Amino acid sequence: MRSKLALSAVALACAAFTATAAQTSGQLSETGLSFYAGNFTRLVANVPHPDGSCTAFPADADSLVGWSNVQQVLAYQSEDCTGQAVGLGTLRTFRAGEFASYTAH
Repeated sequence: MRSKLALSAVALACAAFTATAAQTSGQLSETGLSFYAGNFTRLVANVPHPDGSCTAFPADADSLVGWSNVQQVLAYQSEDCTGQAVGLGTLRTFRAGEFASYTAH
């Protein structure tokens, strides 16, 4: 019973998050990779079809959602995707300005 309640709570939270992000951003981008500021409240960049290339990280982004075919976002503090990679997954928050570049697969 507890696991069913926990699962229901997680599903409800995910639905609320998705609705809030879409409503507060003013734009609906549910494909590719979306970067947000204000913890998912303002869309700052969307890459509809990430191709795995090294790309500049949006400076004011503090959260991201990997939609559709995105399985992993690797972030770097360098501008050329060198050095230690940090796996951000597909739903994550972080400090704005923490990363300089990324690849998405």
